[in-house]
Amino acid sequence: MELDKSKSAHLKEKLSQSYRLTLHKNPNFEEKGTANFSLIQFYIYLALGLIALILLISSLIVFTPLKGLIPGYGDLSHPKKIRELSMALEEMETRIQANETYTTNFMKMLRDSTQTVEDVSAELSSEAAISVGTIEKVKEDAELRQEIAFSEQIQEKALLAKSSSQKQGIPLERIHFSPPLIGPISAHYEPVKKHYGIDILAPKNTPIKASMDGFVIQADWTMDAGNTIGLQHDNNIVTFYKHNSTLLKKLGDRVRAGEAIAIIGNSGELTDGPHLHFEIWHEGRSINPADFVEF
Repeated sequence: MELDKSKSAHLKEKLSQSYRLTLHKNPNFEEKGTANFSLIQFYIYLALGLIALILLISSLIVFTPLKGLIPGYGDLSHPKKIRELSMALEEMETRIQANETYTTNFMKMLRDSTQTVEDVSAELSSEAAISVGTIEKVKEDAELRQEIAFSEQIQEKALLAKSSSQKQGIPLERIHFSPPLIGPISAHYEPVKKHYGIDILAPKNTPIKASMDGFVIQADWTMDAGNTIGLQHDNNIVTFYKHNSTLLKKLGDRVRAGEAIAIIGNSGELTDGPHLHFEIWHEGRSINPADFVEF
């Protein structure tokens, strides 16, 4: 017990012992100032200085833009940053959806499971019937509209079936393809290099025309091909028109041969100037458009 008291008294005496700090000027050692302090005062001032420094740094981080330089502590509440992130996210989602649509349609085509004219017509008729049924009408008016719609569907299905039965199995050499546009060919059909069509040059704002009668099965944007439109025709033929600046038709539209469906452009990454990339697929296999179309 006495030993503990002796150590405590010795420590207290040591902390209370006074020290002098003197500043001298070189080279004549002229005294410029002195300061007297004890060890306990030194420790107190040092602790207060550290606390003040911590408070200063914390204030700079919390109340100034410096916090944006700290990883994981960016100011995400800023409206401009929120808008930029939102726009980037929407653009990414659009690209992903466009690529998924393109991949799905392309895989269907390669598997020989592309939609026929009858399939598209049936889907459109079903959607029309559902949309009509959701609107409240007078009973007599609804019955009359249903009879007319049913009659029109029967007539259209009969015409399509007749047309399809006449054209199914026709050799490609006997099928007439209208040129989507007239111009010089800048890149030929080279399936070995995964170039499954031909590139046709034409002036800016030239309209792209449908090569045959059919339905639009693809009308979207992809990263490589840009604005792309695909048409399903009779005889299990599919045509694609890529790198357009503008699409004039939407998914499900029925088009006639020679009808404008897009405007020539330079969209997508796999292009170096305004042109049309035109592809023809028959029963899931690509064919050389130059063998069947005069450009």
